[in-house]
Amino acid sequence: MQKIEKNIMLATEYKKWLDKINKKAKHPIYTSSNHRFYYDVIANLLWVQKGLCAYTELFLCNAKYFDKLNWDNGKFNQFEFKGQLDHYDATLKEKKGWDWNNFFMIDSDVNRKKNNKKMSGYLKPDKDDYDPFYFLEYDFKTHNFIPSTERTDEAQDKILEEINILGLNFQPIIDNRKNYITPLIDDVSLGIKSQNDVRKNLFQFYTSFEMSLRGLQLQSPTN
Repeated sequence: MQKIEKNIMLATEYKKWLDKINKKAKHPIYTSSNHRFYYDVIANLLWVQKGLCAYTELFLCNAKYFDKLNWDNGKFNQFEFKGQLDHYDATLKEKKGWDWNNFFMIDSDVNRKKNNKKMSGYLKPDKDDYDPFYFLEYDFKTHNFIPSTERTDEAQDKILEEINILGLNFQPIIDNRKNYITPLIDDVSLGIKSQNDVRKNLFQFYTSFEMSLRGLQLQSPTN
């Protein structure tokens, strides 16, 4: 679950509109695809998320499609896409339904599983202090994410709860991640490919790959 830098704003028309309604302290009702900035928000998110599900890092699309050269005066035309627009904190949806800071693009099945469950905020990937290597560990045998054992017991409980809510250990995601990561780790451990050669061709599950290298002592923590 990579850190996401959401300060790259290509949807400039949406940003102008958002700044105005934030001053009024009241958002219009969230109307999904019926809203004029719906596709702008999604296109911008897919760009900053590098085409991945914000939580599971499952590949959704080629992010190059949303490069700034493909925008027209801060707008992006309607397009087909994979995944769903998610409100990280569902309790904000009613009063701040168009808040950029609460939006992420995620896998559709993960979004249905997540539903409107309450979030602790530990694993919000755009937080200034978010670092996957601080909050998470990866069990290469089971391909499950687990809370960092260096955190307090209370923090570990909340992190584990959020791991489950965000679908990081959703079985279809685990299966997909295992099938993708295992042969890559085998190539590195057997010396068939270098770590950097594998990294050049990675297109999803970056965090689990890096954590697997560290956990199997194929990479030093300082690298």
